Amino acid sequence: MILSLSCRSYGIGLKLPATSAEVDEALSKLREGLESAAPIRISGVLGDVYNLSKYIQHANPASADDLPMLNQLAGMVDRMSVQEQRVLAGALDTESINGLGDVVRVAANLDQYECIEGITTDKELGGWLVEHRVPGLNFPAEVRPYLDYAAIGAEYYANHGGAYTPHGYVKRKENAQIQAVGDKPTFALTLASSFCDAYRLDLPAADSELGQAKSALQLGDLEGAMIDEIDIGYSWAHLLPKEGFTVEDANTLAQYVRTMSKTELRTFGAALEAEEPGTFSDAVAIAVDLEDYELVDDNEAAYGYAALQKAGATDEVLELLEDCLDFEKLGRTQMDADGLRTTSYGLIRCPGTSGHRQEPGYNPEMGGMNL
Repeated sequence: MILSLSCRSYGIGLKLPATSAEVDEALSKLREGLESAAPIRISGVLGDVYNLSKYIQHANPASADDLPMLNQLAGMVDRMSVQEQRVLAGALDTESINGLGDVVRVAANLDQYECIEGITTDKELGGWLVEHRVPGLNFPAEVRPYLDYAAIGAEYYANHGGAYTPHGYVKRKENAQIQAVGDKPTFALTLASSFCDAYRLDLPAADSELGQAKSALQLGDLEGAMIDEIDIGYSWAHLLPKEGFTVEDANTLAQYVRTMSKTELRTFGAALEAEEPGTFSDAVAIAVDLEDYELVDDNEAAYGYAALQKAGATDEVLELLEDCLDFEKLGRTQMDADGLRTTSYGLIRCPGTSGHRQEPGYNPEMGGMNL
C-alpha cells in the first residue's frame, strides 16, 4: 500500500509497511525547504479502496501508536484481491468510523460484508430485490411493471444500512457477527457490574459494541467493569499473563490476532513462550512487533547441515562428513550462536537475542563458519 503524503503544495509517496526510520526519511525529504512545523497529512492511497484516505487522513505515520496500525492495515490491503478492496471501500462507508483502529477492525472482518455488484441506486436495488424474490418482496410478474422500485430499494436501505459504491451495494451479511465468531476461535470476555451480573463481549469490538456494553453494565467506562471470565480459544491463551489485564488491551490484542495467518498465530505462541511477558500489555506489544520474530522450521541436524552449506561445504564434503560428524550437536551449537530458542511451537529467533539476524552458519566474529 502506498500513501500520498502532502505538506503545503508538496507531495511524496510512502510505501507501507515501513520502519520508523523509513518514515522519518520520507518526512525529512518532504519538509526540505519548509518550516519544520509545517503540517503533513495523508492525501491519498494508491489502490481500489478509493475512499481509504478519507478515513485515515488524520493518522500520523511518525507516531509510535499509528505506524504499527498503518503497517498492519497495509499488510491486509496488499493481500486483498481487487474485489475485496472494493468491498472494504463500501464497508468503511457502511460503518461509523472514528479513527484508525476502526478502519483496521473493519478490514480485519471483511468476511462480514457482501457486495451486490452493479447495484448503485435505490431503484436498481429495488429491482434486484424483487427479481431475486427476497422474503417479503415476492410479487407476481404481472404487477411488477407498476411497482415503485426506488421506494422499495429506499425502504430496504433504510432498514438494512449499507453503502452504494461505484461497483455495487455493500452491506453487512445477515447474522454476520454469529458467522464471524463461528468461523474463528473465541475471543470474548464476560463482564459484570453491580447493575449487571454477566455481559458477554465478543472481541474485537467496535466502538458501538463497547458503548452497548457500557450501557448494559451502567458504567461510564469499562475500566470499572469486573472481568468474571476470559474465553480465548487459542492454544497459547494460557501463556497470556493476567497481570494488568484490561478490556482495552484485550480488544487491541483481538484486533491483531484476528488478522494473523496460521503461521503468524504459531509465531505469536512461540514468542509468548520464549519471552514470558510479565504483563498483558507486554503480550500486546509482542503482537504489535510480531514481524520482528522469526520461526525456524529446521530440526537440529538439518540446521547443522545448512550451516555447513552456508560455510561453503560442497556436496562431496558433506557426504564425507555424514558418518563422522554429529550434525545435531553442530546444529545446537549454531542455534545458540544465532540466538534461537526452543518452544513447543518450534524454534524462534527473537529480537535482541543475537547481534545479527544472520543466516544459519554465519559467525560474525570469525567472518564465516566456526568449526
